[in-house]
Amino acid sequence: MKNKIALIFDFDITLSPYYQQRKIIEHWGIDETTFWQQCTNKVQKEDYDLEHGYIKVLTEYIAKDDKYKLSNNDLFTLGQKIELYEGLSRKENNSIFDELQAITQKEEYSEQNIEIECYCISGGLERMVAGAFEAHNLNGYFKKIYACRLDEDENRNISYPKETVGHTIKTQKLYQIAKGLDKDVNEVTTEYTIPFENMIFIGDGLTDIPAFSLINSMGGISIAVYRESKNSDGTINQEKTLKDYETGYKLAVESQRAEQLLPADYSSGKPLNLALLNYVKELCEKIKSDTIRNI
Repeated sequence: MKNKIALIFDFDITLSPYYQQRKIIEHWGIDETTFWQQCTNKVQKEDYDLEHGYIKVLTEYIAKDDKYKLSNNDLFTLGQKIELYEGLSRKENNSIFDELQAITQKEEYSEQNIEIECYCISGGLERMVAGAFEAHNLNGYFKKIYACRLDEDENRNISYPKETVGHTIKTQKLYQIAKGLDKDVNEVTTEYTIPFENMIFIGDGLTDIPAFSLINSMGGISIAVYRESKNSDGTINQEKTLKDYETGYKLAVESQRAEQLLPADYSSGKPLNLALLNYVKELCEKIKSDTIRNI
């Protein structure tokens, strides 16, 4: 359907200001630096990929002591504690998702019946992302979450990955969205359910580069975001923020993989909010023009 627009988000650092595993680390009462060093060791010394590396560390903690018990239900509950960036949550106020929907519902586009579908593609844990979306009243906006899914053992502890979502798998999921969720991703098609040029992808880091590149090459829109680090008094930590900006710029903009690099604040009037509203409006105008042209 060429009247559909897809907004596709990474999760960690893109929608949430920290890695979701922090909530597991806090729940267990372990040192965060030690945990991530253990994950790094899996990748650098034992040749794990990023996703299997951190999952392996989680299961090793579970095997070490009963106090580290962790089920999929626990992951969902911990996910409900995840904070999101300003402008996203619908717990108290309308969010950017409401603003974006309002554009498509304008009278001038009524004949086109334009729909926005939101997706999340993350190397994190599907149950934690789902918990976060429920807590922030966003489930109604997200049609599908693509993230790591875990099996449980006889003691209801997470034990083995059913699916992991890494760098290149993100591009596979983009094709799945384009072709339609009910179709085989390998199915040959001459017409997409959601054309790539109707897609907007928002991500933050190295694992999003293949997705940025695919979206750009197919005529879609890619936006890279970076985290603004805060001091204890709430002011911007310029040194840390500049470092994140420079990293994002080199990965996404300088290499021409993303059109813009913007601070991850979705609040009304902020650059990221305005950019998304503008892109959706432009796509609505394009859909309207194409409809008129084909009459």
